Order: sequence, then C-alpha cells, then structure tokens
Amino acid sequence: MPDFAAVPGLPRDDEGVVFAAPWEAKAFALVVHLHQRGAFAWQDWVKSLSAEIAADRTRPVETPYYELWLSAAEKLMTQQGLVEGTTLGALRDSLRNAQSGAVHDHHHGHDHSHDDDHGHHHRHGHDHSH
Repeated sequence: MPDFAAVPGLPRDDEGVVFAAPWEAKAFALVVHLHQRGAFAWQDWVKSLSAEIAADRTRPVETPYYELWLSAAEKLMTQQGLVEGTTLGALRDSLRNAQSGAVHDHHHGHDHSHDDDHGHHHRHGHDHSH
C-alpha cells in the first residue's frame, strides 16, 4: 500500500482516511489504483499534490481538498502521457454541464412533493446529452 502518511493534508481519523462525499472516495481510489498499476511513483504523486496545495494558498478563496486532489491527478496523468489534456478538459466540461443540469432541474429551493399539483410545472425526462 502507498505511504498515506506522506500525503499532505489528507483528511484522516483514528480508523483511516475519511471522505465527505462519495466522489471524494472515488477520486482517492483512482489515484491509488493508478499508482498500484505502475502509472506513477507515489513520491511523484505527493510532489504533484503538494504543488497544488502550495498554489492554492496564494488564492483568495480556498479550494476544497479533493478538488486539489483531482487537479493534481490531472496534471500528473498529463505529464506521464496517460491522457491528453484536451481529453481531460472535455470530460471535465461534460461533467460540469451534467452537474449543473441536475441542480437546475431538481433543486427548487422549497420542499414539496412532485405529485402535488400546486400551480407550477416541472420539466422531467428531457435529454441531458450535449
């Protein structure tokens, strides 16, 4: 297993690494999996993440930890020639579009059942592909 103690800022408790959302666990698992398959040395990963954290300290608004984790992973995968930067950019854009569409269509800011007919309509079932 990789040396998790060497990873700067990794959220942990007495039982191990902790995550605030399922996507964070997936991002974590992706990096561990790539390392275990020999895509990069663990020390290279630690350096990449450390650089992202250091750069984030210069920004006025702090970036969530696992967003830095993904950004570091993207840069390391691009440097190692595992994926092209343009491919990553397109994937990132499509994920953002899908997330913003889901938030727009299903978050209404008030609590109600979709079965109630109370004077306004919701659009469901339309195509989200772009």
